[in-house]
Amino acid sequence: MPREPRGNIETNYIHLIMQGINKEYIFEKEEWKEEFIKIVKTKIENTNIEILAYCIMDNHVHILIYYSELKMLSNVMRKINTTYAMRYNRINKRKGFVFRDRYFIQPIIDEKQLYNCLVYIHMNPVEAGICDQMEEYGYSSYNEYRKEKRLISDNSIKLVFGSKTKYMEKFNEIHNNLIEIKNIKDVIENEYNTEEIIKRYTDRVGEKLEGNEIEFAKLLLEIREKCGMSLREMSKLFKINKDKLNKYMHKIIDK
Repeated sequence: MPREPRGNIETNYIHLIMQGINKEYIFEKEEWKEEFIKIVKTKIENTNIEILAYCIMDNHVHILIYYSELKMLSNVMRKINTTYAMRYNRINKRKGFVFRDRYFIQPIIDEKQLYNCLVYIHMNPVEAGICDQMEEYGYSSYNEYRKEKRLISDNSIKLVFGSKTKYMEKFNEIHNNLIEIKNIKDVIENEYNTEEIIKRYTDRVGEKLEGNEIEFAKLLLEIREKCGMSLREMSKLFKINKDKLNKYMHKIIDK
């Protein structure tokens, strides 16, 4: 299951991407998408978590979230994933993990990035060639801002636009202009391509960091942060004893 969100996130707005293990199509059927929406709605009840945008694709889901407590967010996400995985396995008579072992987290740091992310999420089905217009897709929050609501609340709208009564003009403006979608798309795809990240880090270790323990320790922490790799996995990758790697990292952590 996903690890807890990173402790150094300094914003209450984050973008999450959850993907099927081995990129499996865990939301391929409409009833599976509906089931996921029901689970999310149930699990966020009586919490301070607000869903600001979402899009459920066939093998992954995007969720833009506002939260007040990091620990609560971690617990809720774990419950959502666990509940869906159990139901998915039961229906499909399968065993084992359903979700990739770590979800991607993108902190949202300002209004511009918030709007970019909102539009990016709603544009996913169009970018994938599933539909021509955002309003044609039934499993994103685009239409919830315009008419019926399931996961988007009045408070969600206020958190994004500052008002629940006079927001449609801004909503239409940012979606019509498609502001800087390519930029956010490139960032997400580069960040989420774990294999490419690992390759880049491996090259850096071999070419630049040999013998420099402090820089190596920083790199190890970065790999764990970006790729979600365990000590065991890094030990195998770099052919260095796991305890030694742990000792390297604590040189930075304990400072």
